[in-house]
Amino acid sequence: MVPALVVAGFLVRWALVLHKGTGFHFADTAEYDEAARAILHGHAPPASLPRAPLYPAFMAAVYALFGPGNFPAVRYVQLGVGAAIVALTGSLARRVAGARAGALAAFAAAFAPTLVYTSTMLYPNALYTMLLLLATIAAHALTGAPRVRAAVGFGAALALTWLTDQVGAIPALALLGWVIVCGRGTIRRRSAMLVVTLLTIAAIAAPWLVSRRASGPGVPIFLAKAQYVLQVARHDENLIGGHFVHDTTSWARWHPLPLGALLTREAGLLERHPAEYLHDVGFEFVHFFQPMPDRIQTANVYTGPAARWLVALYTVPMLLLGLAGLLFGGLALRDRVLLALVPFATAALYAFFFSQMRYRIPTEPEILALAAAGVVALWRRRASPLVRRGGDIRP
Repeated sequence: MVPALVVAGFLVRWALVLHKGTGFHFADTAEYDEAARAILHGHAPPASLPRAPLYPAFMAAVYALFGPGNFPAVRYVQLGVGAAIVALTGSLARRVAGARAGALAAFAAAFAPTLVYTSTMLYPNALYTMLLLLATIAAHALTGAPRVRAAVGFGAALALTWLTDQVGAIPALALLGWVIVCGRGTIRRRSAMLVVTLLTIAAIAAPWLVSRRASGPGVPIFLAKAQYVLQVARHDENLIGGHFVHDTTSWARWHPLPLGALLTREAGLLERHPAEYLHDVGFEFVHFFQPMPDRIQTANVYTGPAARWLVALYTVPMLLLGLAGLLFGGLALRDRVLLALVPFATAALYAFFFSQMRYRIPTEPEILALAAAGVVALWRRRASPLVRRGGDIRP
């Protein structure tokens, strides 16, 4: 069944690509295109672009084959990523909750409007979703069989996730912590696998870190874009609203800070305005899971009321069934923690900055795995009385 669902998911996404035409619909695509063209011509992306390098490199590879600025070609190649997300979502659910949950999760991923749409965006969302899924599956595999190959795969998935979107550092740390706590085998063996994982991360991430440092002193290499949207949230009350901590700094004087300076500034705000600061963090954490899309500045057919209601009608049962799977899904505690870590760690990071629905979408496969486990558990509870009465249904 899952292969058929992968094909169905591919076809749904293909139809959407055909509908989209040749242009792009969100302004940030222009920055990825600029970075991709720089890579295509043998240059590093401009230091002024606060973008992780992997998705521009992906676009540049497509441009090398089909021509610079060929957005339809990028979308068509990206269909493979979308299909992989369907298959991997089913695989993750099957690993933790069995074949029936795997099929249900693959079905949901194939037709989920959020995953379908982001698979056709000229954004890194789909690539990031796939790599984060691979990292989650690799973490589960590594704790079951602590082998060098599994450790290398886990480290590679974590590093590539971070090189696709720097916020991936936080779920990556959460997954590393889960592996350390839940790993099996002797302490010596587990320690060796951890070293292999960390060396793999360093080997993959180091070249970009070195090149970024070479861009100039003081150039932030982490969360530069997130700092910008945080400034928007604290500066423009009409656009965002809901925040108690405000910043009246002139935009002409604003600039992203290196990580140490950013942490120092935020610690100072927390010390001076603890109630307001904690309110904003809690507000954004809850908003991360909001069913109805908001804070969308671009107006087009894909962001209109009909599209938003479609997303909300999908999101509400996904979250409720995910909660049922977390609490009553019959999963091992370690597996429940694994699936919950990815969305909660991501939400915790964005809670300190600014949350939107598209930031949650890459964590939805893990939520769908929980939701599938919840559906299976609820079905078994419903079927059990029939079994006791001699019915034909079996849990």
